[in-house]
Amino acid sequence: MSTGSATAALYAQALRSTAADPSRCTVPWDVCPEHGATLKSTGGRAWCMDLACLNAWTYDRLDAACTEPATHTIQADNGDRYVVCDGQVLPGLPA
Repeated sequence: MSTGSATAALYAQALRSTAADPSRCTVPWDVCPEHGATLKSTGGRAWCMDLACLNAWTYDRLDAACTEPATHTIQADNGDRYVVCDGQVLPGLPA
């Protein structure tokens, strides 16, 4: 399975799992709600790597579907639309 089709499958699963609650973000991985894609995880815990942030979680938030409220609608190149939270639209730390 290619990376693109694997990502599409993850989004499809997230869309199905959030169908019962359309107010939730549909992204199948989580982010720091204040800083975006800045999470690090190990040993079943996660934390934000932004030096000014004190957000930390006692579970591996990276491997969990996002639970934040949906605030934006994103349209993919293929026309699909996804509802996402504030954290998913933030750039996060550069790679």
